[in-house]
Formats: sequence, structure tokens, C-alpha cells
Amino acid sequence: MNRKIGLVVIAAVLGAVLGGVLGYGPLLRYKSEGVLGMELAPAEYKRFTELANTPASLRQMAGVVPLPGLTANEMQQLETVVGQGQWHTPIPKISKADTKDVPDALLQLDQYNKDDSPQEQERKLRVYLGLRLSYTAHDPAQAAQVAMWMGSYFKEVATREALRDQVYRWAADSRRFADRAAERKLKYAFDIDQAQTRAKALKVIVASYPEAARRESQQVVDVRKDNEKFMTPMAQLVGAESEVIGIKENLQRLDREIEQQAFAKALIAEAEAAVGKAQSGSDSVTRVSGVITQLAKTAKTDAEKEKLSSMAADVSQISARFLSQAQFVATPSVPSRPERPSPRMVIALGALLAALLAAAFAWRGLLRQMLWEEGNSKEAT
Repeated sequence: MNRKIGLVVIAAVLGAVLGGVLGYGPLLRYKSEGVLGMELAPAEYKRFTELANTPASLRQMAGVVPLPGLTANEMQQLETVVGQGQWHTPIPKISKADTKDVPDALLQLDQYNKDDSPQEQERKLRVYLGLRLSYTAHDPAQAAQVAMWMGSYFKEVATREALRDQVYRWAADSRRFADRAAERKLKYAFDIDQAQTRAKALKVIVASYPEAARRESQQVVDVRKDNEKFMTPMAQLVGAESEVIGIKENLQRLDREIEQQAFAKALIAEAEAAVGKAQSGSDSVTRVSGVITQLAKTAKTDAEKEKLSSMAADVSQISARFLSQAQFVATPSVPSRPERPSPRMVIALGALLAALLAAAFAWRGLLRQMLWEEGNSKEAT
């Protein structure tokens, strides 16, 4: 009997030792979390995270901003974590739990409205305040360092993708404008011709009926158009000539836009090449800004300078939003306690499991007899 108890004790000790080896070895994990403030729309979050979750993007970024002292195995582990996509979680402005406490009137203040400006509509679509980033490692300091680095990594990916999308939108707008510019110019020319013809006819009417021209307060009624009231011929003449002036202003504005788009065409082509060569978001901003600065030296007219200023403002806005304004609201800290199961729990579980197995082995004959008697009793009943 004592021999069997001793066997169980020895097994428990060995199980505890094995649990200690595992608990303070491969199973020892520390998790560090941080909150990155970055307002995002659902479509933006989906697009950015799909890119950030690819090991290729991670390796490219690691080549620009080296990770803090990771070995090859730890780098492989990081790629696995990134590929699984569980290292980030969006933080909504108003969660489902918050909707119970927030009045409906306040919830409707930020609802999408088609009458809002494009900038305001885009702002209201940003339903996420930021992301919760986390990383688990064997060393607590390393977990905090990598979690901090992952914040910079996400910022760089978001900046590069946002700027790439902006450059492609420039190109798409330029192509759409080129397709419609000739049509609009022909339409304006036709409208001018129509207005001038109408003005010429009205001049004949005014000259033929000088008394009617002097009676400015009277109106002409056309019963064939449901008694629709028209202005006097003189007023219609002034309106027709004013319409010619307005159309010519639109034509001048169109010619100005054509000049701007022609000037920006070379910039867009160089910007697309620059974004394709960029290794990170900061590099994308630097390269595209350099293209704009270089092309600014050749700008001669105010129209060309205005177009460059508009494109430079787009780049500056992206840089400010994703690089400057996006900061950690809660910086990843060095965790003081390991993730569950803790080493002590692993030791206790190892000792208990080993003791149970040893006891089952030591009293296997008694267990077999008990099972046999239980089976016979069931058959007898």
C-alpha cells in the first residue's frame, strides 16, 4: 500500500516538474494591448486590414522599419499572427450597449445626410474611433515592443493605401473629364448659338413694336401653354443676352479646367509610378510630394498653380490623418502577469494529472475488479 502511495507521490512530483518546464517554457505567454486612435469608415477598415494581414506587407514594412530584436522563429510567429488577422479589433464610436443609454436624438445627429458636403458625408461614415492592437510573446517587454511597432505598421499601411487610392482617383477623374470635356464644349457652343439667335429675333420684335417695348410692366399670356406668363420682349432680350454671357463664363471655366487637367496629366503619371515604388506610407507621401514640388517649378498660370495646390492639399490631408493625428490613445504597456493558464496552474494540473494516471496504474487490479462486478450486477438485473 505504501509502495503504491509512494508511486503516486513520485508521479505527482514528476508531473509538477514537467508542468513547470511547460509553464515557464513554451506555455508562458504575456499579452500587451494598446488602443490606436484613427477614425475609420467600415470600408476603410476592411481595406486596410486586408492589406495589413498579408505576410508580404509585413515583410516589406519590416525591411523599412526593423522589428525590435526578433529571431527568425519569432518573425515566423509574427507572420502567423498577422496572417490570422486576430491582432486588431475595431472600436466603434457607439457600441450596442451604449445605444441603450444614449438618447435617440443624439444618435441621429451624426446620421448620413445626402445634403451634406462630400467632406461631411465622409466624416459621418467614420463609425470607428480606432483599433485595439494586441500581441502575445514569451517575453513581456518584447510583447509591448511588438504591439507598439504594429501600431506604426498599421499607420504606414493605411497611409500607403489611402494615398494610392487618391492617386488612382486623380487618374479616374482625369479620364472622365477628358471623355466629357469635348461634349460639354460642343453643348456650350450650341447653347450660345441658340441664345444669340433668340436675342437676334427679339431685337427684331422690339424694333417692330417700340410701344410694346416701353410697356415694361405688361405681360404676354400664351393660352396654348396653360396660360403661362412670359416677360416682355425687352426683358426676354436682356435675359437672352445675359444667358450668352453666362454660357461664355461656363465655357471659360471649362477651358480653365481643360488647362488644369492637361497640366496635371504628367503629374498623375509620375505619382502612380512613385506610389508603385514606395515601400511604406511615409515613403509614398515623400515621393508624391516630391513629384508635386518638382512640377511646381514648371507651373506658369494661376490655373496650373491652383491645381497643384489642390493636389498637394489632398496629400497633406492623408499624411495628417493617418500619420500625424493617428496616435496611441492607450500605449501598449509591459504586462505584469502572464496569460492564462499561469505557470502555477500548469504545475498544479501537471501534478494532478500525473497523480491520477499513477493511481490508476497502481490500483488497476482493483479498478478492473470494480468494473467487472458492476458489469455483472447490471447483467443480473
